[in-house]
Amino acid sequence: MKFNWIRRAAELEKAGTPFAIATVIDTIAPTSAKPMAKAIITSDGKMEGWIGGGCSQNTVIEEGLKCIRDGMASIIRLSPEKSNNGNVTYKKAIFLTCESGGTLEFHIEPVLPMTKLVIYGNTPTVSALAKMGLFLEFDVIVLSPDLSDIDLDQKVTKITEFSSVEGPCMAVVATQGNGDLRALNAAIASKPEFLSLIASKKKTKSLLERLERRNIQPEQIERIKFPAGLDIGAVTPEEIAVSIMAELVQNRREITRKDEIIIETVNHDSGKEKDPICGMFVDPATADCFLVYEDVTYYFCCGGCKDRFKAEPNSYIQI
Repeated sequence: MKFNWIRRAAELEKAGTPFAIATVIDTIAPTSAKPMAKAIITSDGKMEGWIGGGCSQNTVIEEGLKCIRDGMASIIRLSPEKSNNGNVTYKKAIFLTCESGGTLEFHIEPVLPMTKLVIYGNTPTVSALAKMGLFLEFDVIVLSPDLSDIDLDQKVTKITEFSSVEGPCMAVVATQGNGDLRALNAAIASKPEFLSLIASKKKTKSLLERLERRNIQPEQIERIKFPAGLDIGAVTPEEIAVSIMAELVQNRREITRKDEIIIETVNHDSGKEKDPICGMFVDPATADCFLVYEDVTYYFCCGGCKDRFKAEPNSYIQI
């Protein structure tokens, strides 16, 4: 049965599950993969679909997990040969020596759930933050016991209490004197990737001392950024909101990639074993192909490498 990647991607996206889509964009025979073939890699390291076997499959899964972690798309080229074309457009070339000898190029794109922007308070700055958050494609949630007098778009999720939220989020406490401590406690309990507080340094010092007395962990308190926003001389609620959103975007983009082409071999990650045939590094915990020879266990990226080793093991054992 043909893999319906569109349906599967829709299911994962609806469930809020992060994943990456790997697409074969070019091939040079011999290879079993076909251009435009697609597979889905989930954050638990599983692949659904077919984009080639052996070394290519393991490498694409590894790169897919990196894309999910970084939130950035990637283009990679898997080949036993260096390209002589000076006009290469791929960002990463990985040299493999599997017996197939073919070349594959992939585009790998992460599909991540929307990050929640959790805003505590009912001030004019909250209203401005919510509007900008929607524009920047955040899933905006505003929390306050009283939201009757605040102008909020219907796309904003409204919660009439200071409570924690689940899932990846960034939080801004904009209560500005109306329930600051309760809002901070709820924000910390949400375990945000980034937490900022609209308050003066003097007022914040008092709030942090009160959090300490409530046995909030020091590392959680240290993560509170104050005053919220970049220093742009903001005065009005809209200007303050701009400075805060700029800071949030800056924080989201901290992990960036250089634009130059990266040429590399497959790295030996901690705990992995080297395939004696092709040089791939294989995780023993998940390897499907392995063989015990003279009381030593050897791990392989695919059945082809295992069969070659089994036929002539002494030819591949490094003394």
